[in-house]
Amino acid sequence: MRILLALLFQLSFLFSVAQEILFKEPLIIEAWSDAGFSIKLRDELTARGIANVQNRNGGYQMKILAKNKAGEEVNIDPKQLYYFEFKNIDNLTKAWDKQLLSNGTYANLITKGYQYDLRSELNDEAVNYINTLSSSNRLYDDAYLEDYLYTLLNKIHPNLLSDKRPGNISIKIIKDIEPNAYALPNGCILISTGLLSTIQSEDELVGVLAHEVAHFVLDHQVLNYNQQLDREKRAAFWSGFAVALAAGIDIYFASKDINYIPGVLTTSTAILTTAFTYEVLNRLGLKYSQEQESASDKAAKDILTVLGYNPSALAVALERIKDYCLISGNYSALAGNGTHPALDVRINSLGGVVNKSDFTQTRFIKRVSFVNSYNARIQLWSFANHPAAYDLSNRNITYGIATEIDYIIKAIVQRRMYDTKESNEQVLALLLKAKALSVNPPLAMHKEEGIACLRLEKKTEAKGAFQSYLTALNKLKSNNDIHEITNANKALEEEISWTTEMIFKVDRL
Repeated sequence: MRILLALLFQLSFLFSVAQEILFKEPLIIEAWSDAGFSIKLRDELTARGIANVQNRNGGYQMKILAKNKAGEEVNIDPKQLYYFEFKNIDNLTKAWDKQLLSNGTYANLITKGYQYDLRSELNDEAVNYINTLSSSNRLYDDAYLEDYLYTLLNKIHPNLLSDKRPGNISIKIIKDIEPNAYALPNGCILISTGLLSTIQSEDELVGVLAHEVAHFVLDHQVLNYNQQLDREKRAAFWSGFAVALAAGIDIYFASKDINYIPGVLTTSTAILTTAFTYEVLNRLGLKYSQEQESASDKAAKDILTVLGYNPSALAVALERIKDYCLISGNYSALAGNGTHPALDVRINSLGGVVNKSDFTQTRFIKRVSFVNSYNARIQLWSFANHPAAYDLSNRNITYGIATEIDYIIKAIVQRRMYDTKESNEQVLALLLKAKALSVNPPLAMHKEEGIACLRLEKKTEAKGAFQSYLTALNKLKSNNDIHEITNANKALEEEISWTTEMIFKVDRL
């Protein structure tokens, strides 16, 4: 029995620990410097894999399995890879094998094994996080955009890893105006609505996605999680996070809500909670080191090149994020921290940015137009960030893809910024354009039209617009859906009261 158990243990160990990993296609490496007796300048080797090779003393040593031009075995220590550069990385398979080899991921799998128990634990953490986001209505639903994102993901990397590690590369859009993206340890990429509005080309998006996929493929989350010793009980942690996240649920309610009314859905602006907290990132192994960020940046640049995109695209995306941070006053993101490199450092390491305008793509901006409208609403009515709201709404108008809400937001911002007869007439013209569309008219259109008419002393038209708004509000009050929104009843009653009084006061103002 003991012998049988020992054999079973050995078999399970062999199954969970790779003795060698062979590349699907050989990798050509060329020495850029002399490195001792065995490696000379311009030596070219063909590497076929990496393995624990038995030496003459009976022990095992990690070696890159390679041959020289003469066909002779020249197995080298992975540390000697420093003296080589990769040649002819001309397809996706070679590009990823290069990264997995040069960043030590393959060697780590052979040394530590696949750690299936730990990966299962991390998968459960990721699933808990996604479920918490979903139950708090923080996942943005747009089938057209999601389909497009999957097309790009499948260009970047196959859905599954090919080296016995579990994980399934997928993607979800999260409602968050901050430009962020993270790869969860189960392969799910989270990209924020804010980031989709910040970048302006497919090249930039592929660069961002490739960077996040690289974190997952290079096993950064597992490496970081191995170092985390203090793991609060899962149920207690995610329960506490759900409570905190619920504080900001009203702001991020219904990405396609046609009845968005300022005051009804923005009652929790003061306690808005971001979905990407320090505690969450730490728990999921997403607090990356400078070396890990740099490795993922370099991997993304390689993938961009192999796929035929502009290799400077990730630097451009980071430059746009930097611009957003400057406008929003998020200076901590600009500076980085002890483990995380500053944006400028990353941009410079990627080669810098020549001209961002060269990367603006009409087709891409049209594809993310729904996200632009959504973010513009949040920027205006939740944070009064007028420049950001104006830019996003005007972007949709400029590219001929605007719906009513875009014209309304642009009109509100312009009205708040200026108060001249000419400007107010432009505001009213924008609102009338919105009214004429009849695509998906929000109730707020009547309210904003009334205020614009008052500015121009058109009191009869103002009273008519406010009356239409009141009728729509009363109709909404009878809708059962509105009662499910936190604090909606009280806010709706207050809006009805305000509108009723405005109709009375129009002639006296």
